[in-house]
Amino acid sequence: MSDSKKKYTLYTETERMSYIREYLSSSESKYSYCKRMGFCSKLLTYWLKKYQMEDRNMCKSKQSSDRNAIDSSLAELQKELSLLRAENRKLQRALDDESLRHEACEELINLAESTYHIKVRKNSDAK
Repeated sequence: MSDSKKKYTLYTETERMSYIREYLSSSESKYSYCKRMGFCSKLLTYWLKKYQMEDRNMCKSKQSSDRNAIDSSLAELQKELSLLRAENRKLQRALDDESLRHEACEELINLAESTYHIKVRKNSDAK
């Protein structure tokens, strides 16, 4: 009688890593790649988990979810930036108005002191 047991091939760590690298760089599906290489797709999945690497499909879904999160946070940041710019313009106008008001008051004080010879400004020696 013939021995019908499956023969298991032991792969070295470098062989495993080269298979993983080749799979991740190829555009083939996991099933077709494993079929072409002659081992089970569950074995490749096991190796990916063992070496803590993400499968291409997982990377794509993670990248798309990351991209969505980035897009939403970018939209929020742009909205916040536009609000801050509007507030900045408003405060700049208020500062300009206050500067004009201050200049007007200074001019009135100078005029009053020169016309009526009255000391309006506070004396620095006064207590």
